[in-house]
Amino acid sequence: SRFLAGASERDIVYAGLAYTMEQSAKQIMNVAARYNLGLDQRTAAYLCALEKVLTVYNEAGFTY
Repeated sequence: SRFLAGASERDIVYAGLAYTMEQSAKQIMNVAARYNLGLDQRTAAYLCALEKVLTVYNEAGFTY
């Protein structure tokens, strides 16, 4: 009967975390490629975060 049960809460959380981490890694790699950063993933992650902040500012109508 244990094998017939559905996914546990832990399984669901881990699956969601794995998906989020995979999407974030892909986004960071795309930013690294766009700005020709090579293997500098730290700078790519920083730029990715800055792009997200800029997007929120633009959508909110703030000027800078």
